[in-house]
Amino acid sequence: MACLVPLPHGRANGEAGGGGAICQPQAMAAPLVVDVWADVACPWCWMGTRRLAAALREEPPGSVEVRRRAFELRPGLPAEGVPREEAYAQAFGSRDALLAAAERVAQAGAPDGLRFDFERQSRMPNTRLAHRLVKLADAAGRGAEALEALFHGHFAEGADLADPEQAIALLSGGAAGLRAEALRAALELGAGEAEVIADEQTAERLDVTGVPFFLAGGAVALSGAHEAGLLRRLIAAGRERAAAAPAQD
Repeated sequence: MACLVPLPHGRANGEAGGGGAICQPQAMAAPLVVDVWADVACPWCWMGTRRLAAALREEPPGSVEVRRRAFELRPGLPAEGVPREEAYAQAFGSRDALLAAAERVAQAGAPDGLRFDFERQSRMPNTRLAHRLVKLADAAGRGAEALEALFHGHFAEGADLADPEQAIALLSGGAAGLRAEALRAALELGAGEAEVIADEQTAERLDVTGVPFFLAGGAVALSGAHEAGLLRRLIAAGRERAAAAPAQD
């Protein structure tokens, strides 16, 4: 059973009201922030982000801000990744178990319009590079498009996300539309590394052990690739906690 978990109350940003016989325009409410930890090599994370997007289509435009957070399920992999057969043998033990798991994933993702072609994959990637690219795309306002491109490239096309040229090619074409030369230069300078480390340190403090993991308004958490309806409940619960938080003096 899914459970929306309230985190301990913290003080929210706000201003104390003042008395006065004047009329003032009402400030627009700040968007609710939803932090989403995910790994680009996690099929359930692709489903989770798609379902969150569906939930947001039912929300007022601009009322929710999604912050993409990095999480590496296999941080100990070599930077170049490992052959798929080696990784899957360790994870599933047998080819029959692998095929059964792949079928479950394909069936679960089909209603969301997701296509998985695990046979096209040749390697299990270390995903640090891909997470750094998402951070660079976020800075350019193209984070959602970049993350979707990496998910689709890896799971539907078999792209190796640990290969810089393959990963950059996914982001320099299509909806992400980022400049390959700029991405290469930024990676060479180490851009995105500090942001990825910070995301993972925050996840560790919150005791996040699996992804996707959603945190609404810094107060209500939900783990797992749940349906859009439950994600809308998460958003509503986050708003309720934000409204109930005491204002700062």
